[in-house]
Amino acid sequence: MALDADTTSLPRMKMGETGYVGLTVSNGVIIEEAKKELRFPECVRTYKQMALDTTISSALGFYEMMIARVVWRVEAPEEATEAEKQRANFVNQCMDDMEHSWFDFIKEVVSMFTFGFCINEKVYRKRLRANGSRFNDGLIGLRKLPIRSQDTIDKWIFSEDGRTLLGVKQNVKHTTDLYRYKGIPDTEVEIPRKKFMLFRTNVKKDNPEGSSLLKNCYISWKWRTTLQEHELIGVSREMRGVPVVYLPPRYLNPDASNEEKGIAEYYQRMVRNLHNNEQTGVLMPLAYDPDSRQPLFKFELLSVTGTKGYDVDAIIRRYNNEILTSFFTDLLTMGQEKVGSFSLAGAKTSILAMAIEHRLKEIQTVLNTDLIPQLFAMNGWTDERLPKFVFDDLDEESLEDFSKAIQRIAAVNLVEFDRPAANVIRKKLGFKLKPEDSDIDDDELPNNRTRSGDGLAKGSGNGTGNQVNADDNNASNLES
Repeated sequence: MALDADTTSLPRMKMGETGYVGLTVSNGVIIEEAKKELRFPECVRTYKQMALDTTISSALGFYEMMIARVVWRVEAPEEATEAEKQRANFVNQCMDDMEHSWFDFIKEVVSMFTFGFCINEKVYRKRLRANGSRFNDGLIGLRKLPIRSQDTIDKWIFSEDGRTLLGVKQNVKHTTDLYRYKGIPDTEVEIPRKKFMLFRTNVKKDNPEGSSLLKNCYISWKWRTTLQEHELIGVSREMRGVPVVYLPPRYLNPDASNEEKGIAEYYQRMVRNLHNNEQTGVLMPLAYDPDSRQPLFKFELLSVTGTKGYDVDAIIRRYNNEILTSFFTDLLTMGQEKVGSFSLAGAKTSILAMAIEHRLKEIQTVLNTDLIPQLFAMNGWTDERLPKFVFDDLDEESLEDFSKAIQRIAAVNLVEFDRPAANVIRKKLGFKLKPEDSDIDDDELPNNRTRSGDGLAKGSGNGTGNQVNADDNNASNLES
């Protein structure tokens, strides 16, 4: 039944956009970040340096590992027709019919955690074996979804009113020598918005650059890195000592002769080279003061000893914990300080799973709102009811907990036991699934079922009486 609008009661109102998001853009460059080192494109170099840090790389690696292991698939809409099921299966086929694997594509997308965004161009082809496809039906499928590296992005292209992102300008002259390849006219390329997918983290003001996960721990990383450098300098000085050269006062006098100033400059350079490990030995003149018979020049290594009023190692651990906490991955350090409990670890694991699932939904949203509608449009299909990308559960439940839940649910007949319910159990156990429309015969059900549900029957000794009989074993069954 079509829904017809009552035009007599419609208010007179402008249906288009009136206001502005307020994103600060200057000549295609977004200026939202106050710190220059965190503003694009300088932030790319900053984040690359931060990603080399051991603590940060472990957190990013953990995110990549957890997301890359998730299984993706395409599901048809609810109560799908046969044609809708076939089209959902078509998208599933496209995932495995590219020049690269879906696994490699997801690993490239994960780079948005480091840089805040990831651009992947959509490259199509007709599904013909002559074009390299495994299928020969002539439909428009996916050839590849290659990344457009963040350090090659030059600027964003907006509409004249600044409301709509029209594309992106890519410049690869600093990353590769494209003039060696034939057929490439220039190193600058403009990619229209409809040609690429834009994955972003923590989107605010519809900023195409997103917000890197590393931004939240930049201050902790900066101060911790500075502290580590100072710690190394202190260790170096305590191990090797501070080089000291004694000269007659006249060599350091502003009125010294050119020859004496040259000697003083030589020894200053020598001390600097020794400190920087650029010089292995010292050449000293054997000269004595004629009056005191003491050496005119003297060199020694002055040892630096003393106690610190602070624990540098504890401060560094605190900064490391702040960095990991910003990623919700502080559980990686649990047990290193001999503190923590299983219950606390379980709670932190659940929080981390929620954080990673949130990132998976950011990827899922782009696939469902960008890739699938355009893929359908390329094939001339209607987009009223589209399939959607889904991913499996991230946090795997233990088989012991799963079996207990199934036992308790079945004991009280809370859920009818049909083929879909049986397939859930078969999938969890790693068995082959059976068709959803197949019936379950009584012969398939095991005979040794638990009688833990008998306690629900009315009567003394069955779970509803005031006293328990001596022969009631159900009371001691903790799993019932």
